[in-house]
Amino acid sequence: MSTSHRTGRTIVLMALLGAIPLTALALSPPQSFVMSEDESTRLTLEEAGILNPDGRRWAIALGKALFWDQQAGSDGNACASCHFSAGADARIENTLSPGLQDLTFGPDGDLSFGSQRSDTHEVWPGYMPSGARAGPNYRLVPADLPMHQLADEHDRNSPVRTTTNDRISSQGSFAAQLIRIGTQGQPDRCLVALNSPFKAAQRLVRQVEPRQTPTTINSAFFHRNFWDGRANNHFNGVGPFGMRDILGNPNARLIVLEGGQLRLDYLRVENASLASQAVAPPLSALEMSCEGRSFPELGRKLLGTIPLALQQVSTGDSVLGGMANPWGRGLWPTYRYEYLIQRAFNPKYWQANGHYTIVDGRLQADPDGYRQIEMNFSMFWGLAIMLYEQTLIADQSPFDAQGVTTPESCYTVPLGVTDPLWARGCEIFFSSAGNGPVGNGTGGNCSVCHGGTVPNSGTPARQAVLAESAFQAGQTFPLMIQVPKSLGGVHRHDNGFMSIGLRPVFTDLLTGGTDPYGYPLSYARQYQNYLQYGTPVVDLALERAVRTGQGLFGFVVPGTPGAGQPAPVLGMDGAAKSPILRNVALTPPYFSWGGYPSLRQAMKFYNRGGNRRDITPANAERERAPGTACTSGDNTGTGPDGNQPYERMSTVTDCDTNTTGAILPLNLLDCDPDPATGQLPAACVAAGKDAHTDDLAALVRFLQSLTDPRVQCDVAPFDHPELQVVLGQDTRDRNGDGKLDDRLFTLPAVGASGYSPASGFCIPNAGDLFAPGMQARAGGARVPLR
Repeated sequence: MSTSHRTGRTIVLMALLGAIPLTALALSPPQSFVMSEDESTRLTLEEAGILNPDGRRWAIALGKALFWDQQAGSDGNACASCHFSAGADARIENTLSPGLQDLTFGPDGDLSFGSQRSDTHEVWPGYMPSGARAGPNYRLVPADLPMHQLADEHDRNSPVRTTTNDRISSQGSFAAQLIRIGTQGQPDRCLVALNSPFKAAQRLVRQVEPRQTPTTINSAFFHRNFWDGRANNHFNGVGPFGMRDILGNPNARLIVLEGGQLRLDYLRVENASLASQAVAPPLSALEMSCEGRSFPELGRKLLGTIPLALQQVSTGDSVLGGMANPWGRGLWPTYRYEYLIQRAFNPKYWQANGHYTIVDGRLQADPDGYRQIEMNFSMFWGLAIMLYEQTLIADQSPFDAQGVTTPESCYTVPLGVTDPLWARGCEIFFSSAGNGPVGNGTGGNCSVCHGGTVPNSGTPARQAVLAESAFQAGQTFPLMIQVPKSLGGVHRHDNGFMSIGLRPVFTDLLTGGTDPYGYPLSYARQYQNYLQYGTPVVDLALERAVRTGQGLFGFVVPGTPGAGQPAPVLGMDGAAKSPILRNVALTPPYFSWGGYPSLRQAMKFYNRGGNRRDITPANAERERAPGTACTSGDNTGTGPDGNQPYERMSTVTDCDTNTTGAILPLNLLDCDPDPATGQLPAACVAAGKDAHTDDLAALVRFLQSLTDPRVQCDVAPFDHPELQVVLGQDTRDRNGDGKLDDRLFTLPAVGASGYSPASGFCIPNAGDLFAPGMQARAGGARVPLR
């Protein structure tokens, strides 16, 4: 499908949408709180004495500055360095990461790049489908994607043309060990690593993270963050793992000054997964840091620094404009980071004199230690960025104006009347088994995971958010889903986390993995261990649900969970968080793998029933003849891949563990011509359809209607400071530091009114990584929006 056709259809869609008034749903993310000691009241951060009474606006300004400030990284990376394009990253240079999470290659994963299997002998091991050698600093071309290619893209069991455990993601830091932190925002001094797989011409290039970068926009609605859910709903002030950090590390504490005395404590802020997420990248040796950096060191580096001192800030910025230096870079010198923290946070967290360290869980005065404000810098960083990200709510898409309530209403709402293709896509998206069997060419069942409605949960439908893993203010979030199996027993998984048969589960356990302290990341596995072995429940939300019996399950089988039944089959190995689909047309490539370049290719994946390859008898329960047994999984490299051979996985056979039996061929109309003959499928000829009007095109059209135009052009609250975007590495190492030089592109600062559509910096609503204009924010051709 040519990009010119894609762009043309995007223009037509936006013209149709232009006649529809954009009405905000006023979506509200769940509010962060601290539970009172008697559990009767949810206290705000102000009421809990964490923020100053007027501190929230200062904390939001602090969070925005920290998020975009490239002084924070050891070598120039900010949080925004991976989240600058609709909150995500669509770069195509130096974006390959080897299978670092693949268990079959040992604890360090697979360090090699390129194809691993080709049944058709078309792609050599270690090469890309385009014929180029795979490796660090590679620039993707359209022929390289998708990363799992079949001889017949409609048949998941057809010969594999190529497949790989590589990922497409964001480039982070150079592999190096910290020697000492930089002063006044300068880069840290680090010793380069000698054994990194991220090398070209015997020099280091920036490392690439092992999972695709999700968008920050609307991430405030998630109960947990990261693809594997490791960013805990409870923020402890010091790390990503909630009570797991507190129980596992006696030194993971804050210093609190009360009544003239210092003591150690931690925070108990809930619905604060964004804060838990925010404190992980600054110390990650893959993302923003040299190995071995601590938050007190980062605090010492930044506290006296002028925020954004190396970057332009628009005086029209919706948050920072009044603080911006109009004659230079950064904010006015008055607004140094220490000043912003003092305006935002209660003095008990920063006012103490002296220098300290924490040793074996005890606070010690230490002239070589750190000030209280430095020791608590993780708390300021996490909460401030969380409060900033809670303002990044996109709820003004054309879809929001339609008032869709049922699949049938897709044809009667205004957009459905003017655009039948959109109406068909809407119908497919919301149609489920209640409208006919899945796989009958009518329903896609998409809203099961992306509508957010949880049957029997006692909570309102969350359809407006478009993710089962998300919820809004005032709603209860059930922690687990438990469904019956037709042959007896139950299937249990964390609410909002599913394995869809995208990749073999052993290539990335995701939510089936464990934290650094050995606890399961999954609520379902943690709960099952509690029932079977009496092991402790460590997460605040799960502990309260177990103790009170409230909020444990959404859809449940009759009877007490686990009572008189075989142990539930857990669907957590390889399970990823279901993403919010708002603005999805702006954020290719797709899935945690990043292996699909366009929405149409993602729809083909679902239409063929995923990538797992059948075994006779089939593993998916709904595909087996009644009464037949299931087998262990296919571990040839394409899934579903059994848990049995790998000690770190559960010890049951792979009966419904990979896909929960719900990912089945949809049989929707796909009218791409046969690549060998150029002929359309007979069903398409009979229906008078082609690739621009078939069911997959209809789904793409519907998904494009979930785009908020403010996000396309960075209109407030999505405006931002200037950013130096890294475009991979040059071929030279001019200063002889062992690292190839960065290639950089300057993304201009933008104020509240956003980029002009004529500027070429607005993101095309194309749903395609290689669409014209998609690379404009990374130095590519600029295509004005029309």
